[in-house]
Amino acid sequence: MGPDRLLGEEGDALPLVERIVDEACVALCADAIGVMRQLIDDTVGYARQRRQFGRPIAEFQALRHRMVDMAVELQQAIAITSMASSELDSSPTDRSKAVSAAKWRVGKACRFVGQSAIQIHGGIGTTAELPVSRYFKRTAAFENRFGSSDHHLLRYIGLMRESDA
Repeated sequence: MGPDRLLGEEGDALPLVERIVDEACVALCADAIGVMRQLIDDTVGYARQRRQFGRPIAEFQALRHRMVDMAVELQQAIAITSMASSELDSSPTDRSKAVSAAKWRVGKACRFVGQSAIQIHGGIGTTAELPVSRYFKRTAAFENRFGSSDHHLLRYIGLMRESDA
């Protein structure tokens, strides 16, 4: 590979690569928001139609609370992804902090919303018969793209320490 194939000047490509990965993380968070929104819509619809003890399971208080918690997780994911998106043109440190905070928070939301949807659907939620199983797999895969939630939490902590010093 010759010097004509370098990305920028020799030794200067890392900041550009870091920016591209941060932008990809924000795009991935936005995709996860769409997946979670669909999971919630499908779960609420299922809970309204599924009957147990002579009434829809959506009327059970515990399931109502769980579905509201799912919606709250979604709203938090939307807010932090929007914030991270607005920081993409900030300094590299501020951008990276915002992106890592978003990736961590959206990862937590994906885990909660995905697992809750499967739990409310019961055994049928894990079968290929319903789209919810595919969406659940996408929420699980979110964790392994562009760094895990643990990686981004540690990255955020490290960046906070650097900016405090």
